[in-house]
Amino acid sequence: MRRLKGVVAVVPTPLNEDETADFAGIERLIDYLAARNLGLFALGSAGEGMNLTFATRVAVARKMAEVNDGRVPLLVGGGTFSVKESLEFIDQVADRKIDGIHVIPYDRKNSGEAVEGLYRDIADRSALPLWLYQNTTRTSGIPIEVVERLRHHNNIAGVKVAGFDLRLNQGFIALEGDEFQVMGSADSQFFTFMCLGLGASSTSTSACFPELFKDLYDTIQSDSLSAARQKNARIQAFLKWVPKGAYWHNGESAAEIKYMLSRLDICQAHCAKPFRVLTAEEAGQADQAVEGYRQFLESGELPLTRGPDR
Repeated sequence: MRRLKGVVAVVPTPLNEDETADFAGIERLIDYLAARNLGLFALGSAGEGMNLTFATRVAVARKMAEVNDGRVPLLVGGGTFSVKESLEFIDQVADRKIDGIHVIPYDRKNSGEAVEGLYRDIADRSALPLWLYQNTTRTSGIPIEVVERLRHHNNIAGVKVAGFDLRLNQGFIALEGDEFQVMGSADSQFFTFMCLGLGASSTSTSACFPELFKDLYDTIQSDSLSAARQKNARIQAFLKWVPKGAYWHNGESAAEIKYMLSRLDICQAHCAKPFRVLTAEEAGQADQAVEGYRQFLESGELPLTRGPDR
């Protein structure tokens, strides 16, 4: 499997009001991201994979793969509580150009042994490479000793590390090798994961503001730590303009990201229940962030202050 490199967008799932796949929105979104050479991490929790029907998830994965057509690496979520359903999902999408299937162990009550068995049962029979998804905000996590054993499976390609325990994350980073990739995550940790030597890290906001993170990645790669640190500080300050009300309700930034994408004429802002969309006040705050991003595209500099409330 080809390795992910640089900025990986956590891809939201464009939906119609009735929660069916918005194929036109998917096409615009994948073209928008692939044209900027971002890797794609789709149908995760921020992609609302757990809120969608099986048929919708299959349709979304197939359409994203069709539009991307192998231009950039594409990982899609195939995890559920059921091994059998995960394998059925993989069977439905295996004929498309998909680089890997990421699976999160949703059941918090499963032991480390059960989690290891889940991954082995899927990897042994999957037609596509498997990615582990270490996400302690959604699950009890994957014990590091389990990942250490699973990384030697010939159909397990890597692990995405989510969570904010730096000491724990560094243990996972140490497991990276030629045949097993470790990917970081989170807007606020992109700079950290890159400085710790990872080749790729995912961010949610890069799905709507890709040039911000591409510019930061390029600066890090130029070995200018001071300049990269300053850019990261500006980006983190700017991202505070994005409202958090729906995030705290939903547990993910899907509503905020999709609203801002709608303001960029890329997809609709609808979410799958129980996620809610933005309030009018939150939408006004998000509009300021979109305007600030447009200023960045024009000038190369992020604005220091917000405009007036709308």
